[in-house]
Formats: sequence, C-alpha cells, structure tokens
Amino acid sequence: MSKGKRKNGTNTIQRRSYAEYGIGRQRIEELQSGCRTGIYPPEILKAACRGLEAISPWILLSVRQDKSFDTLAVRWELGEIEKPPFCRTDFYLCRRRFFANLDKELKERGA
Repeated sequence: MSKGKRKNGTNTIQRRSYAEYGIGRQRIEELQSGCRTGIYPPEILKAACRGLEAISPWILLSVRQDKSFDTLAVRWELGEIEKPPFCRTDFYLCRRRFFANLDKELKERGA
C-alpha cells in the first residue's frame, strides 16, 4: 500500500474530505470558479490530474462545465460520452483529490 493511502478499521481506503486535504470552503469555491471560468490554463489542469489518469477526462469535464456525476451519467446513457471507470463515491473522491492537487500546483507556481 502506498504511503498516501490510509485505512480505517474495515480494511477499506478512507475517503478524505477537503478539510483533510487542508482546503477550506472559500478556497474550494475559488478553485471551482477558476475551473468553470477557464482562468487556469490546460497544462495546470492536466498537472492536477496527476495520479488520476484513468478518470481525468471525466474529472476535467465535470470541473470545467460544473457537471455532477448524475449529469454525466445522463450523457453516457445517451451515448454522448463513455461511462467512467469509477462509481459515484470514487468519482467524488477523485474530484476532491483533483482540487487538492490543483491547490498544491497553484501554490507551487505562485498563482
């Protein structure tokens, strides 16, 4: 098991909250707004997908267009996009990790 993964008493990977990533409500709203409005260049968004390559197309679609998992589900049922390889719970786990990576990337670049 990698160093970053933690386990709880039921032998499953614990899903971290934004608070556990050190991101407050105001900061997450700033990050979400920046993704929706296109403030962040594509290379920063791709860098924030590090470690999430399997689901990055759906994460980027979700954060850029402010779409929920359920909204994306309608689109793949209509055949507009492929079904993501994760369930809803894991999708939101990856989305939180994306925003944590984005926050870290922006801090490293001084943005």
